[in-house]
Amino acid sequence: MTRIPTSLIFAALAATAPGVALAADPAFDCSKADGSVEEMICNNDVLAELDREMARLYGLAVNDPNLGADRMNELKAMQRGWIKGRNDCWKADDMAGCVAENYAMRMHELRMGYANARSDDAAGITIGPLAYVCGGLNAGISAVFVNGAEGLVSLKWSDKDVALTQAISGSGARYEGESFDGAYEFWTKGREALLTTPETGQLNCMEDEIG
Repeated sequence: MTRIPTSLIFAALAATAPGVALAADPAFDCSKADGSVEEMICNNDVLAELDREMARLYGLAVNDPNLGADRMNELKAMQRGWIKGRNDCWKADDMAGCVAENYAMRMHELRMGYANARSDDAAGITIGPLAYVCGGLNAGISAVFVNGAEGLVSLKWSDKDVALTQAISGSGARYEGESFDGAYEFWTKGREALLTTPETGQLNCMEDEIG
């Protein structure tokens, strides 16, 4: 699986948007913060908001009465592994960007894999996964949008996972990120979208009908 770092996330996380007031507390107890990553989350309103949404989605998934024992054990093990991976972001050059990317991608996994995580969207900041079909791309795209103080989108297709941060646009919602192999962009306007990758250039996409 190819994971694409998004250095532009750091700039978005460096300062909360003017006029936006957030509660800084994440879902975990900051008096028990373990390591530099958890300490950073406790001191960053944007990351704290992502942590609260993560806890909400995981809580919905783990409290699904229809979840069998094997799936429950798998869910809990995957979440423990994810926390360890998130906390390993202290090794990254862009620690805040790494943490945000980890949150966006894990939220995508929870919403895609556990129906109960999608059962109370009015209470949270995530939507999806939505399906997109792009001309010239031989695989469908799955997209989960994180509509917090700093917008993010997690995209999955083929062997790629991309987390992009929202940028200024005159219309629609535009997300961008910089990778080792070039720039990525996803720009939605209603049900239409444009996907730009270093490999494919710009592609026209359409949200796929469900059902």
